[in-house]
Amino acid sequence: MSNQWEVVAKSRKQRNLEKKVSAHTEQKRIAAQLPKLEELLPTQQYRNLFGNHSNNNDNKSHSPAKSTSSVTSASSKNKSPRKNNTNSNATKSNATGVGAGGGGDTAKKATKQASNKPRTLEQAMKQITLDDFAAQLAQVKISCPGSELRWLSNIASYLNGVLSFDCDPVFSGRSAQYPSNLASSALKQSILEFLRSVGETNLEYFFYSLLDNMAIELNSGQHVTGYKFVLQLIGQHWPAICSHNMAKTALLRNSYQNRSSICLSILWAIGQGGHQSLTEGVKVWQNLMLPNLELRSFSKFVVEHIERVLHAAVARKTDNHLLINQQEFFACYNALNATYNNLPKELQQSLKRSAPLSLQLYIQSPVKHANIFLTLLREIKVDGKQRNEVVGCISCLLSSGADDCFKVWRMNYKKQQLPSLLLLRAILDDWTDSTKLLAESSAYQTFLQGVCGLTEELQLAKRKDIYVDDLQSVLKTVQEKSSAQQKKNKQNASQKKKCGCCKWALGSIFIVALIAGALCYDTETNGKGVFEKSATGKILKNAGVLPHVQKAWYVTMGASARGYKWAEEHVPPYAEPALKTGCNVWKLARNVCSNAYTNGLNYWRIKWPAVAKFIDQYVPDLSKKLEAFAAGAKDLAVSSYDKSATIIKEKVLVGRFSPENINQALNQTRNAALEYYNQFHKKVDAYAKLK
Repeated sequence: MSNQWEVVAKSRKQRNLEKKVSAHTEQKRIAAQLPKLEELLPTQQYRNLFGNHSNNNDNKSHSPAKSTSSVTSASSKNKSPRKNNTNSNATKSNATGVGAGGGGDTAKKATKQASNKPRTLEQAMKQITLDDFAAQLAQVKISCPGSELRWLSNIASYLNGVLSFDCDPVFSGRSAQYPSNLASSALKQSILEFLRSVGETNLEYFFYSLLDNMAIELNSGQHVTGYKFVLQLIGQHWPAICSHNMAKTALLRNSYQNRSSICLSILWAIGQGGHQSLTEGVKVWQNLMLPNLELRSFSKFVVEHIERVLHAAVARKTDNHLLINQQEFFACYNALNATYNNLPKELQQSLKRSAPLSLQLYIQSPVKHANIFLTLLREIKVDGKQRNEVVGCISCLLSSGADDCFKVWRMNYKKQQLPSLLLLRAILDDWTDSTKLLAESSAYQTFLQGVCGLTEELQLAKRKDIYVDDLQSVLKTVQEKSSAQQKKNKQNASQKKKCGCCKWALGSIFIVALIAGALCYDTETNGKGVFEKSATGKILKNAGVLPHVQKAWYVTMGASARGYKWAEEHVPPYAEPALKTGCNVWKLARNVCSNAYTNGLNYWRIKWPAVAKFIDQYVPDLSKKLEAFAAGAKDLAVSSYDKSATIIKEKVLVGRFSPENINQALNQTRNAALEYYNQFHKKVDAYAKLK
C-alpha cells in the first residue's frame, strides 16, 4: 500500500446518468409550478374536452394525470410480453366468469356511441359547438404559447379530425359557400376572429403549408374536409392570399397533375378567393386553371368556376371591379372566345357566354376606356361574328371616358373605315335604349359633325375607298335620327317640367286647403267662432304675433273681396257670350256625331248583303248566324234596360228615395245654397269696405 494520495473519479457513464436525473428532476419541478388545465378552464368546457377519451365514466377520472399514467402503463405492458399474456388470460377468465350481465352493458354503450356518431358532414358540422372550439383553442394556446403557426396547425388538425368524411374534390352540385355554410354563424365568427388574431402574414404562410399538407394527406388516402373548410374561410375572407404565391401553387399543381382528385382539390382551394374578389378570381383562373382547360378531368370545373366568379361579381354589386392591365384582360378575353377542339359543345358555349360578361365588367371598372375602344374597334370585321366587340364599343361610348373614346375614333376614322361603317350601322339598326342615350351626349354630336368633314375629304380623294359611299349614307341617316331623338328628348324634358310644376301647384293647393280646414275647425270647436279664443289664436297671442296676423288677414280678405266685386261687375259681359259659344259648339259636335253614326249605319246596311255573300262563300250561313247574334244582343240590351228601369222605379225610387222626396231634398239644397250665397255676398261687401 502506497503512502501517497490517490484521486478517485467517477466514470463517464455515472456522470451522464446524474445529468439526466438532474434534468428530469428540473423538468418535473417546472411542470409542477405550471397551472393545471382544470384550474384554468370552466368545469363544463373541461369535461367536454376530455369526455370523449373515457370509455367508463364510473371507474376513470377526467384528469390528464390519470390519462398520462394509463399511457405509461400501456407502454410498460408492451415492453413485457409475458405479463401481457398473463393479464390477457386473466381478463378472458374474468370475462367468462362475469356472465351475460356485463356483456349486455358493454353492448348497450357501444350501440349508444354508434348512434351518436354523425353519419353526414352536415351532422358533424352541427356537433361542433362554440364551447368545444373555445376549449380546444385554449388548450392549444397553453401548450404552445406564442406560436401562432402551431395554433393554426393544431386547430386545422382538430377540425379535420372532427370532419372526417369522404367528399367530392370540388363539392359538385353545391353552392360556392359549401361547406362553410353548414357551420353555425357563432362558430364561424369565432374561427374568423381567431384567424384575424394571428395576422395576415402568418395566414399566408399557413395557407400554402396547409395546401401542401392537404395534398400529402390525399395522396396517403386520408380525409381532408376539415382542411378544405379552413382553406375556404381563409380564401374567401382574405382573397389576395390566393394569388400571392402562384408560382409555388403551379409547382404543386404540376406535381399532382396525373392525380385528378388531388389536383382538383388544389384548384378548388386556390379558387375560393374569386367568389369574393373578381380581380383575384380572374388572376387565379388565368394563371392556374386555364392551362388545364383541355384536360378531360378538369374541363368542367375550369369552365364552371369562371362562370361562377363572373356571376358572383354581377350579383355582388360592390367590389366587382376587374383591376388588371389591358394585356392580361384581352389574353383572358381571347381565351374565353377561342375555339377548343377537345372541349364539348356545352362547355364551349358556356365560355362564349362568359366572354361578353367579362368585357362588360372590365368596361365598368376604372380603366382607360379609349384604349379598350380602339382595340375592340380594330376587331370588328365583315363576317358579323364580332357582336361582343360592337356592344363593347357602344358601352365604351356610354361610359365615363366617352369623350376620349370619341376623340380616338375620330383620329382613326380614315384608317378604320370598315369598322366605323359597321359600328355606325349597328348604332342605326339597334336603336334601343342604350344607343338612344348617345343622342343626349354633346360629344357624340360633335363627333358626327367632325366626321362629316372627314367623309367629304375621303369623297374628294384620288384613291376613293369602296366603303366611302356607304359610310356617307349611313352617317347622314344617323345624323337625322340623332337630331330627331335629341328634339324628342327636349320635348319630353319640357313635358316632365310642366308635369312637375302641376304637381307642385296641386300639392300646394292641397296643403293650403288642409291648413285652412284645420284653422276653421279649431276656430269653431275651441274658439266658438272667434279666432282669438281658439288654440291657434292663443298661441299667436302669447307670442305677440296675433295683431299682425289679424291685420294681414283683413288686408288679404279686403283685397280679395274688392277683386271679387270687380270680377262680378266686369266678367259677365265676356263670360255669357263665351258660354253661349261653348254650348253651340257642343250642340254642333253632337249633331255631327249623330249624323256620322246615321250615315255609317246606312252605309253598313247597304254594303252588308255583298259582305254577307262574300263571307258565305267560305263559311256557309255564317252571315245569318251573325245577324241572329246581333239581333239577340240588341234584344238583350233593350230588355235589360227596360228591366233595370222597372226595378229602379218599383224598388229603388220608393220610400225615402221616391221622386217627391228627391225633389224636396233638391229644393232644400237649392235654398241652402241661396242662403249661403247671400251670406257670402254680405261678407264680401263688409270686407270690401275695409281699407
